[in-house]
Amino acid sequence: MMRRLGWLGLLSTLAAGLIGAARQRREVVTRLAVVPPPTPPREQGPVGRALSGWVPARPTTRPGQLAAMVWASPLTVIGLVVALLSGGRPRWRPEYGCFVTEGVRGPSALALRLVGAEANAIGHVVLSRQGTSAKALLAHEAVHVRQAERLGPLLFPLYLWLSARYGYRQHPIEQAARLGARRAMATEAI
Repeated sequence: MMRRLGWLGLLSTLAAGLIGAARQRREVVTRLAVVPPPTPPREQGPVGRALSGWVPARPTTRPGQLAAMVWASPLTVIGLVVALLSGGRPRWRPEYGCFVTEGVRGPSALALRLVGAEANAIGHVVLSRQGTSAKALLAHEAVHVRQAERLGPLLFPLYLWLSARYGYRQHPIEQAARLGARRAMATEAI
């Protein structure tokens, strides 16, 4: 019975991811065509509202930094593998507290292009299609790194489920990353 529930959870999360990717792609096509969105933004519930303003700070203590690295490590390992398979070379960027891989190619670059993204973060790894990434883009992705430090492996299914519900523009985790990037650029924190 538990095995069946596990498979059901996995399949429904993957389905949510496909729905989210389709919504994000549709938003990109709509934006490129300069057509207004067909439906008004979806009202966020209390969880969505809380997440949309959630910009975690970097851990300041050594134990906190270690705990964050360990908790996000399953995602970071996947991010490093994807970076290496994408022909990139991850470089540690202390100002962002993560590895940055610029100029990714292959399936990773194609996936980013299909959903209209310039970069994404997987754990402590930022994958960017650009050869030299803009500070604002890296500040945005650094917020996702901080979110991964807090949510660890739970970030992936949560992101997929919220993506299916809200798409990209109204996605609470993306709204928080945009807010964090604006704050970082305004204060030159990065």
